[in-house]
Amino acid sequence: MVFPADSSIVDDAPPQKVREARREFVVRVLIAAVLGFATLVGWSFASPIGASPDDNFHLVSIWCAPGERPGLCETTDNPDERSVLAVLANSSMCYAFQPEHNGNCDAPPTGMTTTGHGNFIGLYPPVYYRVMSIFSTADVQTSVLTMRIFNSLLAVTLITSTYLLLDRRLRSPLLWSILLTAIPMGAFLIGSVNPNGWAIVSACTMWAAMLGFFRARPGARQIGLGAIAIIAAVMGAGSRGDSAAYTAFGALIVAILAFTRTRSYLFMLLLPTAVIAMGAAFYLSSNQTGDAVNGDMAGGPGQKLSFLPALIHTVLNIPQLWVGNFGVQALAWNDVKMPAIVWFTTMVLYVGIAFWSLSYKRDIRMTVAVTLAAIAMVMVPSWVIAQNGVEVGVLVQPRYVLPLQALFMGVLLYGAADLRSGLRRVQRWLIVVGLGAANALALYLTYRRFLTGTDYAGVDLNKSIEWWWQGVPVPPGVF
Repeated sequence: MVFPADSSIVDDAPPQKVREARREFVVRVLIAAVLGFATLVGWSFASPIGASPDDNFHLVSIWCAPGERPGLCETTDNPDERSVLAVLANSSMCYAFQPEHNGNCDAPPTGMTTTGHGNFIGLYPPVYYRVMSIFSTADVQTSVLTMRIFNSLLAVTLITSTYLLLDRRLRSPLLWSILLTAIPMGAFLIGSVNPNGWAIVSACTMWAAMLGFFRARPGARQIGLGAIAIIAAVMGAGSRGDSAAYTAFGALIVAILAFTRTRSYLFMLLLPTAVIAMGAAFYLSSNQTGDAVNGDMAGGPGQKLSFLPALIHTVLNIPQLWVGNFGVQALAWNDVKMPAIVWFTTMVLYVGIAFWSLSYKRDIRMTVAVTLAAIAMVMVPSWVIAQNGVEVGVLVQPRYVLPLQALFMGVLLYGAADLRSGLRRVQRWLIVVGLGAANALALYLTYRRFLTGTDYAGVDLNKSIEWWWQGVPVPPGVF
C-alpha cells in the first residue's frame, strides 16, 4: 500500500486549483487504502482457525471475555479454568509445528472441553479481548473471519485517517515506518486475531497522530489527530502488557519531539501525560509483564543466573529478534518458513533507509528521541530475557519487539527528508517493487503451507486443495 504525497498542492495556487488538487490527492489515498485493505484481507484468509501464535489462548480469551455464556464459555469448579468450545482450544493441535500437514483436522474437535489456557487471571489487558468478543458466536469460522477482516479494516482506517490529517512532514515517516516493518510478520499479525496486531498498528499511528496534534493549528484537524492518538493509545495499551509500556514510551518520545518553551505546549502536554498514565496503569495491572520483569515467565530456569553476564550475552544476540520480523522467523506456529529472498529484501530495505536517514542533521530533540528509541529496542527485550535466564527467542519472540522497530523507523524518518525528494525515482521504485514482491511471495507460501502442506510441489493454489474455508465460494487463488 503506497500513499501518494500531496506535492501538487501549492499554497499560492488559485482556490479552484487547490480544491481540485486536494480532491485528487484524497482520491489517490483512498484507492491506495482499498488496495491495502485487500492485501490484509488476503492475509486474513490465508490460514485456518487457530493459526496465529498462541491462538488457542487468544481464542479462548475472546470467547470468555464477556463472562459466562452457555454453550460458548462456562465456569467450572476451578476458578482458573473454563469450559469452552473445543475448536477454540484444540484446532491448532491438528497442524501446529507440522508444516507438511494441511490446515484440516483429521478428527475435528467438537463439543465443549475444559481448559485453563486463557486470560482468566488477568495476564493480558482486557480491552482487546472484550472488543473481539462482540463478534464471537457459536459459528466459530464466521466469527474468526469477521474478527480478522474487522482488524484489517480498523488498521487501514486508522492509518488512512491519520495520513490524511497529518501535515506533509509527518506523512512520509508514518507511511514508510509501516511499510518497512510490516512484511511479512506484521501483515500476518494485523490480519489475524492475535493482539500483537493491535500493538503494531498502535505503535505505527499513535506517535505520528500525537505529534501531528502538537503541530496542527487549533481546529478540526487538531481535534481529529488528538482523537486518533487516543484511539491508537487505547488499542496499544489494551492489547498487551508490553504494548502498554510501548504506548507510554511513544507518548514520552512525542513530548520530547514537540518540546517548546510555550504555554500552549504545556497545555497540549496533557494528552501525552494522560496516555503515559493510561499505559502505566494497564502495564502495572497486567500479570504477564509482572512475571516477565520479575523473572517468573513460564519456561524460565529453576535457578537464577548471574545477571550481568546474562545481560551482556543477550545484548550481543538481540538482533536475532529484529531480523526475525523480516522473515527469518517462520510465521504462524513457527512452521511457515520464508525463503532467504524475503528476509534479505525486507531487511536490506529497512537497514538501507535507516542508514540513509542518518545523513540528515537533527536538532537536540530529535537526537534524544532517536537515541532513546534505539536504546529501547536493545534494552527492553534484553532486560526481560536476562532476568528470566533464557536464550534470545525462547520466551521473548520477535513479534514482541516489532512495535519498537516501527517506532524507531518513524522517529528516524521524521528527522530526514521526504523520500520523494531524498531518493531518486529508481530508488523509490526499487523499494516499492521489493516490498510488494516480498509480501506476495510470503502470502503465497502461507497459502501453500495450509492449503496442501509443504509436501505438495504444485504451483497453482487452486489445484489439489486439501483445506479451505467451508462455504466460501471464492477459490484461494483469487486472494
